Amino acid sequence: MKMRKGISAVLAGVMALAALPVSAMSASAEGAYALGDVDMDGYITGHDAAMVTRALYVDNSALNDEQLKLADVNGDGVVDQSDADWIHENETYALGVMCERDQQSGVELCSISLYYQSWYVAETGAGYSVELTEDSYPETTAELDDMLVNGKMPKVIFNLLDADGNGVLDINDIFVSTLSLGLRGCGYQSTIYFAENRYDLGENALNLPDYITACGVIEIGGNRKEFSY
Repeated sequence: MKMRKGISAVLAGVMALAALPVSAMSASAEGAYALGDVDMDGYITGHDAAMVTRALYVDNSALNDEQLKLADVNGDGVVDQSDADWIHENETYALGVMCERDQQSGVELCSISLYYQSWYVAETGAGYSVELTEDSYPETTAELDDMLVNGKMPKVIFNLLDADGNGVLDINDIFVSTLSLGLRGCGYQSTIYFAENRYDLGENALNLPDYITACGVIEIGGNRKEFSY
């Protein structure tokens, strides 16, 4: 009798999984991840969208086979802009947002992000190791600080700080994040991104002539010229 009940429970579980839509998950050697969770940290975030557009516009070999499967959210066998757009529209956490409280208040990548990027770069640059953990997304920055004190950082936070989407957190991420913050601060752009349809803050997404003209000054070879705008 017990054996029958056990078999019935297993069959019920198999039938329940079979009833899930094909797009619900992708199996991998490391476990099952939701489609769109390209970085496989358990969340669909702005970093996943950043990774996809970086692969589309910067390095078409950036994603491995498993990541390509997770990035193909519409299941058409091709990873393209429509997949990146869907991931961005359905992201749970925005790029650079460090805690649930700020996410709910609509804060985008900001000076708080710069602080944590700088902390990580300084910590690792000084030779200290930072353990990336599977801890959940923190409710507050105070909760995150408690983890950092112990040399630990949730993998999802590390990913959200990787502004250019290349899987490395370094001075380049600090640079592009600072530039994004400055351009928004002076009213030149209203979003954190440098270009339409780009969800990574890659340097090659910058249209430097436009920015130079907007700022009104350019200096090349020691010759300084002002523009009217």
